[in-house]
Amino acid sequence: MARSVNIAPEVQNMAKHMKTYKFPAPPEYYQKCKELSKLAGRVYSKTVSLVRKIHRKKGFWLSMNTVQKYILRWAQNIPLHSQTKQALVERYFKALKSYFKASKTNQGLRPPFRTPKYTNVVWKNQAVKLLEDGTLRLSMANGSNPLYIPTTLPKEVDIRRVELVYDKRQDKYFFHVTVSFESQTNISGSKIVGVDLGVVHPITASTEDRAVLYNGGVLNSKLQYRNKKLADLQKKLSRKKVGSRRYRKLVRAKRRLLGKIQNQIKDILHKYTTHFAGWCLSLGVGTIVIGDLRGIRDRVDYSTKVNQKIHQWLFRKISDLIKTKAEALGIEVVFVDESYTSQTCPVCGKRHKTSTRNFRCTDCGFEWHRDAVGALNIRKKYTGEGLVVGALASPVGVRYNSHLRCPVAMWSPWKPTFEWVKTS
Repeated sequence: MARSVNIAPEVQNMAKHMKTYKFPAPPEYYQKCKELSKLAGRVYSKTVSLVRKIHRKKGFWLSMNTVQKYILRWAQNIPLHSQTKQALVERYFKALKSYFKASKTNQGLRPPFRTPKYTNVVWKNQAVKLLEDGTLRLSMANGSNPLYIPTTLPKEVDIRRVELVYDKRQDKYFFHVTVSFESQTNISGSKIVGVDLGVVHPITASTEDRAVLYNGGVLNSKLQYRNKKLADLQKKLSRKKVGSRRYRKLVRAKRRLLGKIQNQIKDILHKYTTHFAGWCLSLGVGTIVIGDLRGIRDRVDYSTKVNQKIHQWLFRKISDLIKTKAEALGIEVVFVDESYTSQTCPVCGKRHKTSTRNFRCTDCGFEWHRDAVGALNIRKKYTGEGLVVGALASPVGVRYNSHLRCPVAMWSPWKPTFEWVKTS
């Protein structure tokens, strides 16, 4: 039996979120899309060469406003919308800003220098109009016909940006439509949950008295299958002449394979993280504490097989998905150092290494799942609480299946109010 729960007005908060939807370009537009990508490549490449040339000759970096004014005059005959040209300049200066930040700690870096022949085309909201039938009208330069792209977007959606992207794996063009929406979020939760990200269990979460483990068997099997098939295709490609008919056929097969497996992996990650976000919401969680794994690959030195697993570990993707979905529900996400969390006994504080999935303290006899111990200690690092004194329930496992659903009905950008359904 399920009961509908409306969040009280005093614990509601309007939060603004961004979401991107993909729509395939109509086949009759493929040639047009390629031409637009080439024009965008010209504008972007000119921006790169201009900024680097002035820096090389004069010794200073041009400002973004100065470059935008120059590009608008230089590219006045290029049939792209003026906002599109400005967006391409902004893209380069965003990369340049990242270079300035990273070069403070790494002096060997080079500023952005690539001048691509093709690049993504961007339309800002001023150049986009959504018609009554859901068709997108994308404006071009004065005197040029606009593009009309069929979509399934509702009329009331607030479109902030549209980007034309070429998917190399599928050899297709897609329009990425970024929309802005507001959702009422529950900020009344007070519980804190610790999250330990792993290879065997992608997500292990623990509150003060319970834990949940997400099984990574299906996810790891997809990664292993991808490695096996990719190695087989690479072996065949190495025996063919580059550019031959058989070579091109194998390249297409490789793209199809990678695209299909990538979609399957994405489906698993989204279903796991959505289920986890709903689990947190149903418990009244207000803060999610995730173990910070940055730099872990730099100190990897195990066997070839283990090194491969760690280097293909999707912990950053998982943590980003958790952060996005949790913040959309009004749940705060923080990161703490995860050093020795899976080796420290939460009862007596002694440190022990274990080679199995089960942690057993040789001093006090405490036993629990190793990953659950890590998640509990990550939570304790954030809260500063003392040692565990109460009983802990056995962790609950969650296995992936194609019909895995969230424990509660999640928010939707198309609904004006936020409601969720708690399963009893």
